[in-house]
Amino acid sequence: MKNFIAFGLLLASLGASAQSYLVLNNGVLLTTDKAGFLYDFGHFVVPYEVKVNGGQFFVEKEQLSTIDEGGFRYEKDEKVSKIKGKGNNYLLNNDSELLTIDAKGFYYKFNSDDVFKRIQKFGGNFFTAQDARKKNTLLYTINSKGNYFNISLPELNPADISVLGGTYFMNNRGAVFTVDANGFVYPKADVKVAAPKKLGGNFLIDVSNKLFTVSETGILSNPVMPINLNVNNIVKVGSNYMLDSDGKLFVVDKNGNVFERAVGSHDLRNVKVISL
Repeated sequence: MKNFIAFGLLLASLGASAQSYLVLNNGVLLTTDKAGFLYDFGHFVVPYEVKVNGGQFFVEKEQLSTIDEGGFRYEKDEKVSKIKGKGNNYLLNNDSELLTIDAKGFYYKFNSDDVFKRIQKFGGNFFTAQDARKKNTLLYTINSKGNYFNISLPELNPADISVLGGTYFMNNRGAVFTVDANGFVYPKADVKVAAPKKLGGNFLIDVSNKLFTVSETGILSNPVMPINLNVNNIVKVGSNYMLDSDGKLFVVDKNGNVFERAVGSHDLRNVKVISL
C-alpha cells in the first residue's frame, strides 16, 4: 500500500478509527473493525518483538504496521526505533516527528512544526503542548484522516487536563470532555462520571463500576451491557475492547455499543500484547 506524506490540514470528515488488535502468546494476531467484529486473518507477530503498541498500529522490530477500519493489517516501510510518546492514532518519534494514522491505515509524517518538541501529555487522539513562549498549554487533536490541529474551548484550560483517555479526557475538577472522529471536542457537563478505575480507548470504568462509552460522534453514554459482562472481572483493556479473567472479550463499536466477541478456538486468556 502506498504511503503518503501530508503537508497540510484536510478537515473533511471520515468514519471513526475504532479498529484495534491483540497478539496472543503464540503470535496469532487478532484484529477488530470499527463495527466491533473480531477477526483472525492468519497473521502472526512475535510478541516480544513488538516494541510499540499504539491503538491502531504497532511496531515490530522497528517496522510500522497499521490496522484499517475493516480490521486489515498493513506493513509499512517506515522504520521506528525509539519514541517519545504515542496515542491511539499517532506517535512521536525520537526525532520529534509526528506520525499519524488514518482510518484507512495510511500513515502521515509531520516534521516541520516546533510544537512537537513541546508536547507534554499524550492522549489517545489528542495531546497537549506548551506554546512557543512556554507560558500556556495548548490542546491538539488528531482526526480520523490523520490530520492534527489546535482546539480551544472557553470551558477548558488544557493545563487542567488530569486524566487522559483515548477519545476523552477529564480535568482536575472531574469534568469530562470527548473527542469525536473529526477532532472536535465536546464538554459533557450533563453526564456525571466518578473517578476512573480503568481507562480504555473509547470507554472507561469508574470507581462505582459504571461503564461509559464514547461514540465516533463524541456521545458519552452508559450502554446496555452484554449478559456475560461483569466489570468487576475485567483484567485488561485495549483501545476498543476489554478482557475478563475468563478470557471473554467485549468490544465497543463506533456507536458506543458493547458486544461480546469470539473467533475460532483461541484462548483469549493468553493475550500478550494489547492495543492501547
